[in-house]
Amino acid sequence: MNWFRQALSRGGLFWSSLRPWQRFSIVGASALVLLALILGVYWAGRPTYEPLYSALEVEDQSAIVAWLRENKVDYTLDPAANAILVPRDLVYETRLSLAQGGLPKGGSVGYEIFDTTKMGLSEFQQKITYIRALEGELERTIRQIDAVDYAKVNIVIPEQRLFLEEQQPSTASVLVRLRSGMQIGPDHVKSIVHLVSHAVQGLVPENITVVDTAGKVLSDLLDQEFFIYSGAGDGRTVSSVQRELERQQERELESKVRVMLERVFGPGKVVVRVKVDLDFDRRTSATKEYIPGETGRGVIRSQQQMEETYTGTGGPIGGAPGTTTNIPGYALAQQQAGETEYAKTDTTNNYEITTRETQQVVTPGAILRLSASVLVDDELPPERLGELRALVAPAIGLNETRGDQLVINSMRFSTTFADALADQLAAERRMQIIIALVIGAILLAAAVFAGVIWMRRRRIRQAMAPSQEPKRIPSIQELLSSPELLEAQGELAVLEEQLRAYARSKPEEIANLVQDWLSED
Repeated sequence: MNWFRQALSRGGLFWSSLRPWQRFSIVGASALVLLALILGVYWAGRPTYEPLYSALEVEDQSAIVAWLRENKVDYTLDPAANAILVPRDLVYETRLSLAQGGLPKGGSVGYEIFDTTKMGLSEFQQKITYIRALEGELERTIRQIDAVDYAKVNIVIPEQRLFLEEQQPSTASVLVRLRSGMQIGPDHVKSIVHLVSHAVQGLVPENITVVDTAGKVLSDLLDQEFFIYSGAGDGRTVSSVQRELERQQERELESKVRVMLERVFGPGKVVVRVKVDLDFDRRTSATKEYIPGETGRGVIRSQQQMEETYTGTGGPIGGAPGTTTNIPGYALAQQQAGETEYAKTDTTNNYEITTRETQQVVTPGAILRLSASVLVDDELPPERLGELRALVAPAIGLNETRGDQLVINSMRFSTTFADALADQLAAERRMQIIIALVIGAILLAAAVFAGVIWMRRRRIRQAMAPSQEPKRIPSIQELLSSPELLEAQGELAVLEEQLRAYARSKPEEIANLVQDWLSED
């Protein structure tokens, strides 16, 4: 126990030798370290939460929370992310258990509505239940599209009528909410329309309306096949597909001519404008020709030949004179002693008419007319302009027979704005250089001034220092023998040094002495 007392006495002596701000610093640092250790142990013992599901509907959230409470699963809610958090090691197990129970349902009731059989339902109630299940399944399917965040489907299936002309068609409406920062195009709308139409019996795409939560009728995008829709934000712009194709052709031709001429005159020295009119009419022409064969009659398709002969007594059949002239094909061969002979030959030929059919389809998109203007930043003679025309005309496919036009001219471009901009940039650059030089001069002057002051102070300290040798403190015997040393060295300094030397040589006695002083106080 003696060493423990000595440690306590030394600690008390050290604490009493500290100043107040040093004591406060030690106490504050110790408190912070202790608090950090406590918080570290606390956070290390807490489980790490991860999202179980996020962006759920209110119905699904309430059902999942009820299931977690019933099964005593620790959870927490994150309103900012609209998510339910559970401990990390329970995420996948909980998801599988919820999936076994049919959760989450996606805010819609699907075919699982038939899992619970209800007795006593009327035919109308069964029909409404089926429509509800069908709507829920379609909503879940539509929400799988990347751009769709929420979907609501309403289906109307009219009652069956006895007569077909009295039967009303089925209709459907789809309300979608897009995800933040995403757009929906005609392809997405077409996929939604075909998805719904093929899921409901008797529903055609024309009877489906798709609307977003901003009030825009998205199904109108499919009513006009020759229009494309593009835009950002709430504003949408409509441009004809035909005009867009013309613009694409114009940009291509302008780029060809500009790149070619800028190699000669330099960048920014050429302006090219092209106007293209495309022919979008679809024309079909058919030609049919009848061509006879080598004999002028065509090719024999079928031939029928009939021969008839007679030999006997009496006159020929028919008996009336003049049979050979009245009935073609009869020929009297011989008539002797009451015997008659005749022969009949009949040949029928059917000819195949030789035809040649030609059908020509003109595809839309051919250039109907082309107009181009080229302006060069220079003053060129007419000969040089003619050379440029001969160079540009093949590049754009100029055809004067169809009315194409090409105009090439040269003149000096106005450089007022460019010169003003260059002068402004030069002035800003000069100002930046001046400011940088001024700041550099100020920093250099400050550095020189600081160096001069430091050198001056160093010289003063060296001049004021009497010697670099350490002071020798006289012993007590020397002070008693020579009292003038006490005055030369300083009474307080000598006593302080003597006490330090005594404390280093005999620390136990000094500690006991201080402890006695503290006990007396």
